[in-house]
Amino acid sequence: MQTLELKKIANEVRKGIVTGVHSAKAGHPGGALSAADIFT
Repeated sequence: MQTLELKKIANEVRKGIVTGVHSAKAGHPGGALSAADIFT
């Protein structure tokens, strides 16, 4: 995979994190957001 493609996937992961935290109306997304690159 190309670096740009991985960055786009990581951004999609971040969007999912923010959406999930917003839907739950609770949580602390900081750790997950900063680890999105590692997860990807």
